Amino acid sequence: MYGYKQPLVLEEIETPDISPTQVLVRVGGAGMCRSDVQLIDGYFQDAIKPTFPITPGHEIAGLVEAIGSNVPETAKLAVGDQVVVAAGWGDGICRQCRLGNEQICEHGSWPGFGPPGGYAEFVPVPYRQLIRLEKRMKWEELAPLTDAGVTPYRGIKKLRAAGVLGPDRVMAVFGASGLGSYAVQYAKLLSSGAAVVVFARNEEKLTIAKQRGADYVINTRGKSLADLR
Repeated sequence: MYGYKQPLVLEEIETPDISPTQVLVRVGGAGMCRSDVQLIDGYFQDAIKPTFPITPGHEIAGLVEAIGSNVPETAKLAVGDQVVVAAGWGDGICRQCRLGNEQICEHGSWPGFGPPGGYAEFVPVPYRQLIRLEKRMKWEELAPLTDAGVTPYRGIKKLRAAGVLGPDRVMAVFGASGLGSYAVQYAKLLSSGAAVVVFARNEEKLTIAKQRGADYVINTRGKSLADLR
């Protein structure tokens, strides 16, 4: 990416070097998030001032290609491991990072929004931001989990920690596209039996939500608030 509001360019670049605390990941799959499209369209141009060119892509899954000399053995990483990249790279010491909110660290960064992203064959990643998988998964299933999947997961986990999810509770999911589909599945796994209700305007997506475990689905198209109640 050579600038905002410009088409992406496909070209050969050098394989990136890694620092002693980084891991070189051979990219197996990288999702396209709405924010990737917004980045290219200039939505973030007042907030993000990268040094172009940059390589976009923050939903990244791949294989460990090389390991920096200072990556500790406790990381339990080996060449050939299948890994996913946790996208929000915080400084690890601020209040938000200590609360587990690295994605909103004021001093943090995201791959693809400055640091090299996943729309390339190789990407350097701080070892702390890698999650190793015990069981192999398909790239197209795995890469979107790192952002599209994490978003509803994080929210539902916080609802559970607040004590508002349980067998006698009702949880509503508004929208049945990618994030909504993940939300239904996480809710069924994490809510200890709460009833999950999905609201959407597309009957086909509502059918998929039902297949994913939703207890009730409600088509909102053309309905008033009274109808929905």
